[in-house]
Amino acid sequence: MKAAYIHIPFCEHICHYCDFNKFFIKTQPVDEYLAALEKEMQHTIEQKGEQELKTIFIGGGTPTSLTVSQLDKLMNSIHSVLKPTKNLIEFAVEAKTQTNYRLRSCMCLKQPA
Repeated sequence: MKAAYIHIPFCEHICHYCDFNKFFIKTQPVDEYLAALEKEMQHTIEQKGEQELKTIFIGGGTPTSLTVSQLDKLMNSIHSVLKPTKNLIEFAVEAKTQTNYRLRSCMCLKQPA
């Protein structure tokens, strides 16, 4: 596994031109989704073994629709399960300008030392 795509299917606003799988975030079980996502990452590692990732892309939906605490949980899962190294070439998060303030205020996106 050289790349990981992590799908966050939640949006604060539904753009009708968008073909991607997405849900209006209000009333959605986001925390349960993140827990299931972590289990899926663990299962993938068990099946494929640990491999050095070159790219991690978090797309959606709008990943920045998550709260700072939920983004932090997601990043902790990525770092503890997928274990990106300093050889990671690309780390991308799809964002919408209205939610970019969460990225700026969220130090959780910085890779731990």
